[in-house]
Amino acid sequence: MNAGSSATERAAALGAGRRPGLWVRLLIALGVREAPTTPDAAVPWLKGAEGEAATQALVDVLVDEGWTVFHDLGLPRSNSNVDHILIPPSGEGIILLDSKRWWASWLTASFGGRLYCGEEDRHDEAEKAVWLAGFVRDVVGIAGLPVLPALVIHGSTVAGGHLQVVVDGWPRPLHVFGPQTLMANLRERAGRPNPRRAAQLASRVNQMLHPYVEGGS
Repeated sequence: MNAGSSATERAAALGAGRRPGLWVRLLIALGVREAPTTPDAAVPWLKGAEGEAATQALVDVLVDEGWTVFHDLGLPRSNSNVDHILIPPSGEGIILLDSKRWWASWLTASFGGRLYCGEEDRHDEAEKAVWLAGFVRDVVGIAGLPVLPALVIHGSTVAGGHLQVVVDGWPRPLHVFGPQTLMANLRERAGRPNPRRAAQLASRVNQMLHPYVEGGS
């Protein structure tokens, strides 16, 4: 499944992207009706889909470098999904990327230990990312498996290109990347190739997590 599929489906369910019927299109062409606008409720989902697709375009090149890459996986017994799961060639753990597309005119930065985009407190997104990481760790069920959650921010500039923020209940800082720093940081985590271990971990992830289905569980 391509990244952003679930967000696109949610936007469609809220009325975005539906093509008007023939008669309505004729009235629009004659100036009798106005073209439909995207419903406000659908805008965040469309932006989310754009962010996920942008991250996918970046990380898919890692497959040729021995990485295993999954997109848009659903969590069992939950309506939540994971945007991207990456397994490095070493097979030493899982990297979870949660993609965001925030306002381009605002700076993403850390103030007082919390994550902000402009003046808006977005620390709840950091908390969600580590919650997802803990959920995936428990579902995969491999003792001692390292799980690294990270946010990837598109649109908004990330201060310094890379932030780390502390989230209560998670043992290590959460990484927040801009697209320009993401790939170099990922490649630093490739490790020594161990195809057998990486394949076993990928098989376990594939067994326990499945492509996200809107409204599924």
